[in-house]
Amino acid sequence: MESSDARQGAGYWYPPSAEGASDEVATGVDVLNALRAYREVESGLRRRLSQRLNINETDLGALRYLLGVWHRDQGASPKDLALALGISSASTTLVIDRLERAGFIRRRRHPVDRRAVILEPGDKATEEFRSAFDVEKRGVLAAADNLTSEETETVTRFLRSMEQAISDAVGQPDRPQHP
Repeated sequence: MESSDARQGAGYWYPPSAEGASDEVATGVDVLNALRAYREVESGLRRRLSQRLNINETDLGALRYLLGVWHRDQGASPKDLALALGISSASTTLVIDRLERAGFIRRRRHPVDRRAVILEPGDKATEEFRSAFDVEKRGVLAAADNLTSEETETVTRFLRSMEQAISDAVGQPDRPQHP
């Protein structure tokens, strides 16, 4: 096998590129390694945020989803949350119970369909949760804002093609088209 074939790899864990080789141009493998490194750091951040907020990572994912929904002035039902997290309704009930006990969310009856429940921010959601995510948001937004418009288009196109490639690999239905 030629060295360029070996660099392409067949799996997720690609060999590192030659460090310090000034005549070498970055390759797709370098991009994938950078993406993997970012994901590892971001995963560590999620663990630290979970510890800071004294919740588990599933609950943190639920709060991230709900914060996005609330930011758009929309409501979220337990079913919406279950679909977003990819968990069962029983597991969703446990997540909601823990978050409600911790003061991050409240259950409220739907104004029209009194049988339905809407999840809304609790007392801790607006202050503690948002301040915990502020550290991440500031740094990530600054990094994204430093991209030129051409770089933004390239990175966005790449990440969406990666999203589609993974969705195809695991046999998920097509993701909705992004604007």
